[in-house]
Amino acid sequence: MGAAAAPETGRGRRRSLDAVINVVPAIDLLSCCIAFLLFTAVWTQLSRLEVQPLGAPAEAAETKGTVPLTVALTAQGYRLAVGEERPLDIPLASPKAGEARYDVKALQARLGEVKARYPAQSAVTLSAEDAVAYRDLVEAIDACVGAGLPGVAVASAG
Repeated sequence: MGAAAAPETGRGRRRSLDAVINVVPAIDLLSCCIAFLLFTAVWTQLSRLEVQPLGAPAEAAETKGTVPLTVALTAQGYRLAVGEERPLDIPLASPKAGEARYDVKALQARLGEVKARYPAQSAVTLSAEDAVAYRDLVEAIDACVGAGLPGVAVASAG
């Protein structure tokens, strides 16, 4: 490479300054990093919950054929309010391992009945008390989406 003078060795010959750098390990490392980033990007898309802003269900309820639909998670179970009707309480399922669990199947069945009565309904608002576990809220969101109500909004209880 050129202009720099190479140090002389004992016999009067100069050592070459040109060196071959093996870039294969660097390319392997970058390939692994790119593959890892692509895999994690897919996982973030799969594990995302679709939840609407709080104002969206109120706007959607003004359309024809829909009613305000609210599901509250309390310490006693679900409380389903459909429009001006009297709220329906869905109690906790019987405990299997000493821990009372929410009856997700009953909630999904009731939401399916609401969807059958109001086919244009797509919005639902969920609220949970502070004592409710996060997994129970996620199961309620899944039940709403499974019943054909993809417009889920989460509000604070109170």
